[in-house]
Amino acid sequence: MTGIESLGGPLPAAFATYGWCRSTYTVVKSLALRGVAVHVGDSSPMAMSRYSRYCKSFTRLPDFYEKPEQYVDALALAMEKTGAKVLLPCFEDIEVVIRHRSRLPDHVLMALPGLADWERAEDKYDYVQALESTSCPTPRTRKIGSADELADIRKDFTFPVVVKIRTGNGSRGVEIVDRPDDLESTFFRIVDTFGLPPHRWPVIQERLTGRKFKQEGIFVGGHSVANVVYQILRCKEPDLFGTSTLRETLDHPELAGYAVDALSALNWNGVYNTDWICDEEGTPHLIDINGRLSGALAICYAAGVDIPWMWYQMAIGRVPDPQLAEPGVRARWLLGDMIGVVQHLRAGAFRQMLQIFRPQRGYIDDFSLADPVPLGAEAADYLYKFVSSGGSFTPTTKGMVR
Repeated sequence: MTGIESLGGPLPAAFATYGWCRSTYTVVKSLALRGVAVHVGDSSPMAMSRYSRYCKSFTRLPDFYEKPEQYVDALALAMEKTGAKVLLPCFEDIEVVIRHRSRLPDHVLMALPGLADWERAEDKYDYVQALESTSCPTPRTRKIGSADELADIRKDFTFPVVVKIRTGNGSRGVEIVDRPDDLESTFFRIVDTFGLPPHRWPVIQERLTGRKFKQEGIFVGGHSVANVVYQILRCKEPDLFGTSTLRETLDHPELAGYAVDALSALNWNGVYNTDWICDEEGTPHLIDINGRLSGALAICYAAGVDIPWMWYQMAIGRVPDPQLAEPGVRARWLLGDMIGVVQHLRAGAFRQMLQIFRPQRGYIDDFSLADPVPLGAEAADYLYKFVSSGGSFTPTTKGMVR
């Protein structure tokens, strides 16, 4: 589902969703600095992009997880009111837009994957199966359909293992199980917490240890036009678990090649990001695919790969020129590190926590002197969600894990 044809004259206005997240903030800044009027939508009135100097207008939207059809209808109305022609769904609302495309006006321009391609990439079991015929290494993964199959894991896997929901967001529904005796209780606690039916029970995956990487980019009709690899240096939680807060770009041709092979096999179109672990032998293994922008998008922008601009060009029917990332660029999520201090203290990881206070040179995801207000809005939004969720830094909305 791509933009149909390019438009002459001034660049058409865009509407970017999920405005509370720093990835959308990067989209807004990127496009505004190129002369595109960017309107923003979100369910939170404190969405950080709303308060950016680069934002043209803001629209309050329903929660797309809880009210998907109402969400798309509200999007259609917002685009009509703002005059935006290009729709950039900046998070997992991509799926909602794909499913309910008929509820949007025909003239809306987008660059999105097909629904079947999206579903296959997002499912933690299906993507592994789809890549068996490619060169891309993946962790050993087992689908569980009964208590007996779960019991067999003790015979077939070496512990620790990872229990992972099939479709979700971030670290929600993902737990490491160190001992066989804890597997059943952990597995069914996740099932009960998220109300998962047997055909959507979590998978069991071998736990790989080693250096963590992310790779993200953009495909046009099954062909890669941008590919950025970066190493994860720090996360919100100890031992590089959870969302990254400090990253550095690097050249890794082997990993990049595997990523392109994997996304080509999925016939990808549009933006995506992937997660990798390099094992003790240095072999990269693909552990997750997300058919959307990542929260760490800013590092790509800082390294010279303007994914938002390329995505926008795709939507209006232009083929973007390939771009190469500069190695050695660092980017930091400032508020994420502030949250990380609390998370590390909770876990008793005091030595790792002290590393957060070391001065770092590089790009900052969520702050600039030219546009300082969004950081305060981001902090207020996180604080509100933390309090309203009873003290969770990863609150879960109904429908987020499935």
